Amino acid sequence: MHYHIRKLIQVGRRLFEEGLVDARAGNLSVRIGQKMLITRRGSHLGTLKEHDFILLDITKTSILDSRASSELLVHREVYVKTQNLALVHAHPTAVVKLSFRTKKIVPKDSEGKTLLKSVKVIPNLPSGSQKLAEAISDILSQDKLVVVRSHGVFSADTDPFYAYGHISVLEHSCKILLDD
Repeated sequence: MHYHIRKLIQVGRRLFEEGLVDARAGNLSVRIGQKMLITRRGSHLGTLKEHDFILLDITKTSILDSRASSELLVHREVYVKTQNLALVHAHPTAVVKLSFRTKKIVPKDSEGKTLLKSVKVIPNLPSGSQKLAEAISDILSQDKLVVVRSHGVFSADTDPFYAYGHISVLEHSCKILLDD
């Protein structure tokens, strides 16, 4: 488990250093068998420590659920409905800004076109809601990224570094699109 925590701490730091999250935004998790390791509610991703993570069951509720990220339902639903092993949620400024204008983000830069193709933008459903969890997990069962209008982006993959990487590339592509 320490291996997973070290990875998530590194991903959180990178997200913060790149400006993809602010001091109190975003959340991270990895699947470990039938459990998930998830950030605590209100954690600062740039300064995560071991005590900022909670190990929870994927399908069963727990008394500790209230201490987990407010997006716990989304993380659970993604792990139940997909084969993904990591989920990263961030609030990159250019992505959020562009989400107000479109229903699909189509990068113009070569890296974004090659790696991302296009990214769906869904309506701003209530944060932490079952409706949001279902909408996100449905898309992440086929794609690596989904943007929630005016909220942020969720990325899922087999490793938290891959999920973070998708978000970083998307933010770069969105900055180019906004400058266009």
